[in-house]
Order: sequence, then C-alpha cells, then structure tokens
Amino acid sequence: MFLLVVAALLAIVAYYKWMSPKKKDYEVLSQFFLDKDWSLNEEAGDLDQVIRRFEIKIPTEEIEILQDKLKSVRWPEPSLKTSEFRYGVRDDYMKELVGYWKNEYSWKKQEDWMNSFDHFKTKIEGLNIHYIHAKPKMIRKGVEPHVILMTHGWPGSVVEFMDILPMLTDPANYEGNEVDTFTVICPSIPGYGFSDAPQKEGFNAFHCARVFHKLMLRLGYKKYYLQGGDWGSYISTAIAMLYPSNIKGIHTTLNTSQPRGINFLKLIVGAYFPSLFFYPDEAAILFPLKKAFIELLQETGYMHLQATKPDTVGFALSDSPVGLAAYIVEKFSSWTDIKGRNHNDGLLSKYWNKDKLLNNVMIYWWNNNITSSMRFYKENLGPSALRDANPIVVRVPAAFAHFPNEFIGTSKLAVQQKFSRLLQYTLMKRGGHFSAYEVPADLTSDIRLFIRTVQRLEREERAAEIEARDVGVSQLDRMEK
Repeated sequence: MFLLVVAALLAIVAYYKWMSPKKKDYEVLSQFFLDKDWSLNEEAGDLDQVIRRFEIKIPTEEIEILQDKLKSVRWPEPSLKTSEFRYGVRDDYMKELVGYWKNEYSWKKQEDWMNSFDHFKTKIEGLNIHYIHAKPKMIRKGVEPHVILMTHGWPGSVVEFMDILPMLTDPANYEGNEVDTFTVICPSIPGYGFSDAPQKEGFNAFHCARVFHKLMLRLGYKKYYLQGGDWGSYISTAIAMLYPSNIKGIHTTLNTSQPRGINFLKLIVGAYFPSLFFYPDEAAILFPLKKAFIELLQETGYMHLQATKPDTVGFALSDSPVGLAAYIVEKFSSWTDIKGRNHNDGLLSKYWNKDKLLNNVMIYWWNNNITSSMRFYKENLGPSALRDANPIVVRVPAAFAHFPNEFIGTSKLAVQQKFSRLLQYTLMKRGGHFSAYEVPADLTSDIRLFIRTVQRLEREERAAEIEARDVGVSQLDRMEK
C-alpha cells in the first residue's frame, strides 16, 4: 500500500513538473509594477504626496453609541455546558468581557496611549495610508539605525506593534545595545485600521506591496528590512519579490509557500520515516499529518467564508460590537494556543489582558472596516497571483521564526524552498500567531540576531571585495614592473 501511495505521488509531482504550464517569474510579477488608482476619484492617483500628522480622536457621540449597544445586547442561545471553546467563544466569557468593556475599560486612556506614538497619513494610489513612524529618541553620532517595515495581518492591526516599538527604537532599555537601534514604519493595510479601503476589486498582497514600497521611498528609505506575520508575511514576501534590490533582509513568522515537488514527497515520506528528512523538533511540529490536517480544517472555516462572501458576514459584524469582538477574540484564543479549545475561557485569561484584546477590537469598530479587512482574503485566495507566485524564489537574506503555538506548522525545508538565502530558522520557546503582541521581547531578540548576521555577512563581503581588488592591483603592479 505504501509503495502505491509513493508511486501515485511521484506521478502527481511529475505531472506538475513537466506537464503543467509554469509562468515565468517576470510574467507573474510584471503586472504589479504599474500604478493604479484604488479610489473612486480617477484623478486622485499619487498627485498629492503630502505627509500629514494624524491623531486618533473618536468623537464623544461615537463612544456613546457604542455604550448604548453594549447595554442592549441580544445574547444568543447559551453555550452548551460541556462545549468549552470547541464550538467557538462561550457566552459566559463574552458576558464577562462585555461587562468589563462597558464598566471598566477606558477608551480615553487607551487613545492617549496610542497617540503617544507618531501617526501619519499620506495618499498613495488614491488611498490615504495610515502608518506609525517610530524613531530613536536619542542616538550617538555615527550610529545608523536599521530601517524596518513591519506589517500586521488579520484580525490584527498596528496596535500589535505598539509594545515592540520601544524595544526596537530604544534597545539600551530593553537588553540590547546601540547597534540594535531601529527606525520602524508600521502601516495599516488598506482596508484595515485607519487606512482607506480600496474601492475597486483586485487589491491583493502584491498591490499592497507596491503601495508600501512607495511609502518607504516617499519617506526617503531606499534600503530597508521587512518583518511580518500573517498577511504581513505575504506582503513582506511580495515586496522582496518585486523590489529585491531595495531589501536588506526579510524576517517572517508565517510560511507563504506550499510544499511542491521533492519537498512535497519528503513531507509524505517523512510522515512514515520522519528522521530521514526532519529534526525531532520539526517532526513534532509537522506530524502526524492527519492530526495537523484535521486541526487546520477546524481552524480555517473563517477563511473559506471570507474568501468567498466576505460582505455578507460583514453586515452582522459591522452592526454588533459584541458580535465583532466574539469573532476576533475567538481567533486570539485558538491562534495563541490551540489547547484553548478545551477550556471555558479559551485560555484567554492566561495569555491576554482584556485591554489588549479590546484595543484591537476597537480599531476595527471605530473604523467600521471589518468587511474591507475580510475582502483581502477574497482578493488573495481567489484566482490570484499568490498561486502563480508560489514557485518564485526570494533571493534576499531571510529569517524565519516558528513560534510553538502557531497553528500552521512549518519545517525548515518548506521555508528554504521559498527563501534561497535563509540565514536563520528559529524554533522559538514560547508564543503563538500574534507574536509581536504576545511575546514582543522574544520577537525582538530574533530580529536583532538576524540583523547582526546580515551585517556580519555584509562586512565579510566588503572585506573580500577589498582583498580581491588589492590582489588585482598587486598583480597589475608586478606585470607593469
């Protein structure tokens, strides 16, 4: 039976390798270099390049409307007594969260904290793009900060990065030194947070990559690093594909390519003989395949919904703050620790304080853009460039951090398939899908390690070039004599 399975898999691989047509890299990528206008105003484009300071300021009447809605919740059928979080978020947990939201949570306090960061907006391709621009407050002369673009995902927002920003911009106070100093740009994906939503079909990760690269150039950053998780991994990878000469390195926490060819075979054979291809820690992540596949199915129902009919569910989530919170908070439970399904509070009390959960929910509520955020799935998971781009190899220096509670397991082989210059693959000791928000210090350490490695290699390459040049000059001198 095993030999039959292997033979069938070999036939599939052979078909895709030799019979299935494959587009050239430039054929896939060239369509994304052209400017577009995503607003309904065809003349908007990039004519207005002014950068405007932005402050989060929610009107009092909006806050009162939210309070009224929280006071008049129509609760659904009570959760089953023994279901824990296996059927989704429980009503008793949501009643506790809403009670806190209504009576103790202070939006004004959180708004003031969020505004302690420097927010800006600028118009690109017809859309007002919101971003945080975090710079070192003090830096010694001669020290050049690393520039890094950090991109969030769904159902997150730029609020995920607010705890990690001080660690990157002020390393001396967070177990680092001045060589670890960063300037950080955190944009809101169009359709998320305080960025405008695209008003036309088709805005996927590659279009977003172009918009964000334009943002970096507008800010004067021609060379920079990338970091992202969830959709941020896809967008960062797309930037590295489109503009490799501008990218110094890329650090991601979610794999963006599917196993293919020989790596697909290794995955299947590895299910029976894991030690042939995988280290024990990797094998524990990937196998047994049946269990991993079932868990993936259990956790991705939302994806099918959002990749097909995002606007329909948007009506419910846009009208009910409690419904919106339940939809988002459930992901923070299972994607932080899959074992949360077997607990009455989803293990949310263990990993998250309520302010952190609600801050992220509020970003979606105030901007009324849960629908546009879900559309990003349809634009990327339908007939899209992501599938065609799967075989394209990224050739810039790369690092990957696998967090143990990430619900999508990834081996080093799979990451190397996408990133030919993978300098660092780290099996992190703790953390899940929302690593920048949950364990910012751990993510900071891994980013620092990667940047130091890139810098060391750059120094070695420069030294080799100088040595080669000196040898050439020396040989030329001897010839002339």
